Amino acid sequence: MMDTRKNIAIDWSSPDVLEQIVQNIKNPLENIISASQNSSMEHKNIVDEIIFSSSKEISDIVEEIMRKAKSKSLNITFQGRPEIFEIYEENQNVRAMCSDEIKPQKITKMDQEWLMSLEKEIYGCITKDYLSLYDLAFKMAVSERQLHRKIANLVCLTPNKYIRILRLHKAKQMIDNYIQNSISQIAYSVGYNDVHYFSTLFMCQYNVSPKDLIKTLR
Repeated sequence: MMDTRKNIAIDWSSPDVLEQIVQNIKNPLENIISASQNSSMEHKNIVDEIIFSSSKEISDIVEEIMRKAKSKSLNITFQGRPEIFEIYEENQNVRAMCSDEIKPQKITKMDQEWLMSLEKEIYGCITKDYLSLYDLAFKMAVSERQLHRKIANLVCLTPNKYIRILRLHKAKQMIDNYIQNSISQIAYSVGYNDVHYFSTLFMCQYNVSPKDLIKTLR
């Protein structure tokens, strides 16, 4: 029997974007398989329609993946890599914020996994306007002093600068992926209640205001 569930819109900036893509391809693919197995001359037109529409769904998803990949707004890393590395490599302003050069190749796999866990914790509460370093340290099973030292040693940043960079990175992803075009909503979504302050920080990190960036993508 044909699965009539509609695919949900893919959040291209989500950490589980790969799972969303797989699920959105899985549904129409199962429809094609089911239609092929139950095909008969009597219902040939219906079967052909199911196969065509389901194939079109898959084709549309693949085209969107290719478009996102080409524009570099889709970031799927199968082996796992802290996002701060890519942000650092692509953004001169972020590099200038660091007290020294970040050298990912010299950071151990264990420390990279620690950074990815830290990013996950930060993104998990990114809508909060205040992230307690004490609570963050507790979740990472280190003291607050150790948290400061480890972040400084691995990415040459203070915890507050590191969190700010990730907040603004997430905001830019939301704009790039057309998830939100209201500056105030974007600001609130990454923990800034003062929209003007958010826009100023965004401008400093990306050399463009969120308002102007949204205009260029319309």
